[in-house]
Amino acid sequence: MTTIVIGFDGSSESRDALHLGSAIGRAMSSDLIVATASNPRLDSGADAEVFTGIFNRARQELPHREFAMREIRDVGAVGGLKDLAAREQADLIVIGSTHRGQLGRVVPGSVGERLLSGASCPVAVAPRGYANAEHFGLGLIGVAFDGSPDARIALQYAIALAQRLDSMLRIVTIMPSIEPAADSTFRIVTEDHARDVRDAALDELPPGVEGESVLEEGDPARALARHGVDLDLLVVGSRGYGPLRRTLLGGVSADVMRTAPCPVIAVPRTAAPVPEDRVFEQNGALAGGLARGGRNT
Repeated sequence: MTTIVIGFDGSSESRDALHLGSAIGRAMSSDLIVATASNPRLDSGADAEVFTGIFNRARQELPHREFAMREIRDVGAVGGLKDLAAREQADLIVIGSTHRGQLGRVVPGSVGERLLSGASCPVAVAPRGYANAEHFGLGLIGVAFDGSPDARIALQYAIALAQRLDSMLRIVTIMPSIEPAADSTFRIVTEDHARDVRDAALDELPPGVEGESVLEEGDPARALARHGVDLDLLVVGSRGYGPLRRTLLGGVSADVMRTAPCPVIAVPRTAAPVPEDRVFEQNGALAGGLARGGRNT
């Protein structure tokens, strides 16, 4: 059994997080913990009333789903979410994409970025409007891969997800734009290296995980967001350090969290390793009939 912590304060963005966390939790057979931050400006009586109201709103949103409710007190929302996730040995924290309440907004230097700094588990970000959109499953998972150590961590996490969900995996490698006037040798070397990076990722796929790869040139954030139209979920690392380097967190990752039309899971380097027997319960194909399995390509 796994555990998912969801940041919720009743706002529309946190509703997105609540429904994403519930969807992932249903697929993973996870326990849900819905967390809200107390308001230090309120006295204890008024704060308790606010907490009860938020809890009731969460229950209205998920009337048929069991979950625990936790109030974050005497500590900032970011630190409280990280502490709660560590204490509960959570496998995932879920927040909204443009959250403006107590739990912040996902912009560089704010909740999304600060959660990934020292977090014990990955952080999922629900796209705006997720709560009101139609969803069919988690059959196609994308992962951004540039050959860096952080991208390798993200790749292993995405592979574990694909195995547990019987999903197809799309590996997306984006090489930097090359000026038309650039030396032809430089272009050849850059393209060859990008292909090697992509092929190395494909070689990591175990039997039974069907995979496809995409190699593109251009702006990483825009390319990844574009792929998000097709993806049910996109996994990214926290930073890129390889020759195809482009700082992800505070750059590409933060941009993708804001703009991708699909949910994004960012995997921090501090996340605990993924044990094969614990990542997620094996459920086979997901409800909705869109889970995939098969061969490497």
